[in-house]
Amino acid sequence: MARSKSDISNSAIRIFLQDVGKFYDQERGYEPFGPKVGQKDELLEFFNHQCCFCGSAIERKSLSQDHLIPMNKSSLGLHAWGNVVPCCSNCNNEKQQKPWEDFIKKKAGTFLEDRTERINDFVKSKSYDPSLNLHEYADNLYEDIGEVAMTLINLRYKQAEGGIKQLLANSCTIKKEVKYL
Repeated sequence: MARSKSDISNSAIRIFLQDVGKFYDQERGYEPFGPKVGQKDELLEFFNHQCCFCGSAIERKSLSQDHLIPMNKSSLGLHAWGNVVPCCSNCNNEKQQKPWEDFIKKKAGTFLEDRTERINDFVKSKSYDPSLNLHEYADNLYEDIGEVAMTLINLRYKQAEGGIKQLLANSCTIKKEVKYL
């Protein structure tokens, strides 16, 4: 549950990136990345049922997915074909928000060149352009959502205050009436 203005704004950014990713997929002629079973299978086949970072064998049940460009306010990676790759749960947990190019250097060992090339081939095969610049829109959304959310929270807080004061005033009146009986 969101606990602050930034939590609310960050959630909005993720929703924005998912929605923009759907549109981006559709404009490139792809069914929006879900992932559906067939889409998972396509990822696994492209990467030979291996984690794209460390090479561990993965199946549909053990598949984790990583956004090469993280879906956050600073990186603005989309939830879209070409940005989502298959990985093992260990790599997914370890990578977090790190740049994939740095992370793969620690995980691929002697297969660094092959794994990097495979990821780049995948990105190219899906025509994903990592240079897509959404910062202006995302920054405005972040600020707008935070302000709107805080305005609504303050409004409802004041309404709750009024309700509590009324409840307590009624309670005091009832106690006084009971006292005089």
